[in-house]
Amino acid sequence: MRKWISMSLILAVVISLAILPGTAHEEEMEFKELPVMNVNVYMMGRDKVDEDITVKIFENIENLNKAFQGEITFVFDELFMDPNHAFLPDLYQSYRHNAGEASLQPIIKDIEKTGGINIFLFDTYNEPGKNVALMGFTPMLSARQNNYATSAPQFDRILMAYDGLEDSKTLVHEMGHFLGLKHPWELTILQKISLGMRSAHDEDNNHMSYGSQNQFTQQQLRNMRKYALDYRQYLMDSVVRVYARA
Repeated sequence: MRKWISMSLILAVVISLAILPGTAHEEEMEFKELPVMNVNVYMMGRDKVDEDITVKIFENIENLNKAFQGEITFVFDELFMDPNHAFLPDLYQSYRHNAGEASLQPIIKDIEKTGGINIFLFDTYNEPGKNVALMGFTPMLSARQNNYATSAPQFDRILMAYDGLEDSKTLVHEMGHFLGLKHPWELTILQKISLGMRSAHDEDNNHMSYGSQNQFTQQQLRNMRKYALDYRQYLMDSVVRVYARA
C-alpha cells in the first residue's frame, strides 16, 4: 500500500543587507540569486512509518542546508513509502553495465514525481571481496546538460542507502554530484586549484572525497549555485534575490 505524507516546512526568511545610497560600500554590493529547491524522499521497501528513519531524513536535509551555506536552500516537500524492494548495489551494477534507465523504471516509474529532487532510499550490502557497502549514486549527463529539463525526471534522482543517513555526509556528497561536482581524483591539478583545493589536506577534507568530508570550498559552492541556475531551474520552487558582496 502506497502512502503520501505531506511535509510542510517554514522556509527561512532571507534578510537583505540594507545599504544607504551614496555610501562607500554601495559599489561592493550586487544582487545574488539564491535557488530554492524542493526535495522528495522515497522510502523503498517500506510500507509503514519508521520514526527513527524519518528523524534521520529531517536531520540530513538540515545538514544539507548547512553544508550549502545559504548558496542553495533545500525544502523537504514530501515523503513517500513504497513496498517495492531492491538492493542499491544491484541497481548500480545493472544501471552502469546493463540496462541503464530500464533497470530503474520498473521500480520507480509509477511513483516518481516531477518538479523536485527525488531521493530514493534502498537497503545495501557489502559486495563480495569488499569491506564497505555502496552508499549512493547519482545518474548524470556527461554532456549537453541543457537536456536535463527535457529528460525530466530521468536525471532528477539521487539513489541512496538507508545506512547513508547515519552520518549525513552521503546526501551532501551525492548532491554535489547532482549539481555538477566531480571527485577530486577525477580533476586535473588546474581544475582542483580553480575549485579552491590547493593541498592534499584540502582534498581529504572536501565533501567530494571519501575522507572526513567536512566542507565545500567557496569556489565549489559558487559553481554549484551557477550550475543549478543554468541547468536545474525547472526544479526550483523559487529564486530569492538578495544583496551580497561582489
